[in-house]
Amino acid sequence: MHIKVQQIIDLKGLTPLHIERFCEEELGQKLSQGTRLAVRLFRKRQEDFDDMTDLNRPFRELLKQNCRISRLAIEQQSIADDGTVKLLYRLDDGNTVEGVLIPGPGRLTLCVSSQVGCASGCKFCRTGAGGLVRNLGPAEIVNQIFAAGKIAAGALTNIVLMGTGEPLSNYEAVRTFVQIATDRNGLGFSNRKVTISTCGLAPAIERMAEDSGMQASLAVSLNAASDELRDRIMPVNKTYPLSRLMQSLRYYTGKTGRTITVEYVLFKGLNDSDDDARRLIELLQGLPCMINVLMFNPFPGTGLERPGEERAYTFRNILLHHGFVAVVRNSRGRDINAACGQLRATSSSGAR
Repeated sequence: MHIKVQQIIDLKGLTPLHIERFCEEELGQKLSQGTRLAVRLFRKRQEDFDDMTDLNRPFRELLKQNCRISRLAIEQQSIADDGTVKLLYRLDDGNTVEGVLIPGPGRLTLCVSSQVGCASGCKFCRTGAGGLVRNLGPAEIVNQIFAAGKIAAGALTNIVLMGTGEPLSNYEAVRTFVQIATDRNGLGFSNRKVTISTCGLAPAIERMAEDSGMQASLAVSLNAASDELRDRIMPVNKTYPLSRLMQSLRYYTGKTGRTITVEYVLFKGLNDSDDDARRLIELLQGLPCMINVLMFNPFPGTGLERPGEERAYTFRNILLHHGFVAVVRNSRGRDINAACGQLRATSSSGAR
């Protein structure tokens, strides 16, 4: 039997379909063997070839010689008063990323990272303070699911790519992850239970609309209804201003028939007035969306303040009055810096 493999393959970086093809074309096995391997790895979460006893011994030996199953270590975990768990993962190169387990009624959500650091530079987010270090590979994203699942008090029901990094800046790796996550022989999540959050990379949003391999829900971090303000707090707006972003969102909803989640973080005295709510209504008119109204989670050096809950609900009520679906989301894990905008990827020097 001729083996074509030139390098050791990390199976967690392959989709179930690619595992099937690899086993057939590179290892000379039947397609069904590759399917069994994918199911054992992703659905059964078996990370040792010797545990995959429904695969014949010669095949398991071939896998040991030509493949690996990578793992990710949880170096630290912190538990908030509300039950939220912040996780610090140590990568093979010494860098770290963070994730968050968020329990809720009838669900358990895992917030995962797609990059070490972030180049977006949003003024209200700690992640971008150190800039972008590097992209994560698909196996490193998948391994966050495996690692968190081992300590989760219950089965994970939802995945949100809202940790460190801009997912659509790491498009190919995130695309592979989405396929692994939503394949029935992969992690087995519904595509409606996997959400990609972006700061507004318009061309990538349009690409996602056309891409059958990116069947996931979309959330966009908006946070301002005028270019003047969005330029100040989100540098991406200088490249893709609101008119261009809205064009991409309308294209996405028209092409996919999906509803978008709009994330709008309130900053005291900056974007939380009744007039700001009316500008948001005008901007989003006719767009199939739901609006998450969040209150800023402060950290030192931003010069931004958190508004009161009364202001948040007043803002929300204006949106409701004009026919929008809008909810005030209370951030989880604030006391351990695990809430939206508070995660901070670190370099090989360790946690900061």
